[in-house]
Amino acid sequence: MKALITNPSISIKASDELIKQIKTIDDYDDMPKSICTIRSQKCQTSKTLRFNDSLITDDDREFLKSLVLEPVELVKSTFDENPTIKENGILNLNDLHWLFQKIQKENLEKVDKVYLHEFLLSSEVVLPKNEEIPRNQQLDARCRLLKMQQENREYKAITKNVDNVRKPHPEDTMSYQIKQINKQLIAVLQFIISVLAGFLFGFQGVQLMFGTLDFGFRLLLGVICSLVIALAELYFLAKTLNEDLQYEAHIENKKAHSKIN
Repeated sequence: MKALITNPSISIKASDELIKQIKTIDDYDDMPKSICTIRSQKCQTSKTLRFNDSLITDDDREFLKSLVLEPVELVKSTFDENPTIKENGILNLNDLHWLFQKIQKENLEKVDKVYLHEFLLSSEVVLPKNEEIPRNQQLDARCRLLKMQQENREYKAITKNVDNVRKPHPEDTMSYQIKQINKQLIAVLQFIISVLAGFLFGFQGVQLMFGTLDFGFRLLLGVICSLVIALAELYFLAKTLNEDLQYEAHIENKKAHSKIN
């Protein structure tokens, strides 16, 4: 991850020809630190060339003073007018401006004139770069996990129609849930109808086969038949519900296993 550019100044990596030319320049009291570093000597003074001094002339200052402008709130800039050059052979614009002035001054006294732009042709322009911000390892791990989960969901959605396990039991569809509800409702209705049919058989059917019987005896037969049928139906109903619960548990375990993978 890259941060904002803190120092937008452009620098020049001096070529061998430019370094040789810098070493031939006479010593000056206002020599910048970068020039002193290239010449392998200590600066005689701490005076540095300011950005405004190198790019703004006296005429420009007079013109700026003559302007009538509305007052504005000034915001302190984070830009360093005199950035420290740590690498040897790197010159900023202030250094080049100072070097240009000194070369022009020495050309007035020399027959063989030299020009700064000729040395800059073989030099390299160093553009400002963004600072690298170290990435958060926990955030990267979470992003990778979310990406894997998303890929797993997409893969399952693609292979859902050809999966031999999921195809006969599409538990995620609405139709499957409706079928399960209908299946349970039918089992309950079947239980009620079977119990009522057993009661009617014991209460009324026996009388049709053997003739007129006592009301209490017919009622007792109806209750006994309905209880026997109710016990049988409860057994099969409990067995069916147990199978459904085991299937649901299997589906949940399968989903949990797929999430882990």
